[in-house]
Amino acid sequence: MHSAPALSKVARPRWPRQFAQLILSAGDDAARAVLWAKVPADWRELVQLHIAQADGRTEQHVRQQEKLRPAVRTITPTFAKYRAPVHVPGNAVVAAQHLAALRATIHSPRASQ
Repeated sequence: MHSAPALSKVARPRWPRQFAQLILSAGDDAARAVLWAKVPADWRELVQLHIAQADGRTEQHVRQQEKLRPAVRTITPTFAKYRAPVHVPGNAVVAAQHLAALRATIHSPRASQ
């Protein structure tokens, strides 16, 4: 059976580029400071150069992705102006007549059949 090759884990970096990769992959500033202290003095300039190049590539990638992002819509939706509801007063006499007519149809002899 053929399995996928295991990821190479570097216990102690052997080249400046490996140190730069470790420093860039470190999460917070404290972890970066610990790793930066372990860099040999004669490699510090090269490691700093590799980190600067990687940061430049990252910034270039971010700028390129921002260009591809669709433009933000600044147009706000227009809303209709508020109109107060028109109050139509009811006519009590007409309402009483309608109610009387409805009651009459309910109590009529035809409705009970």
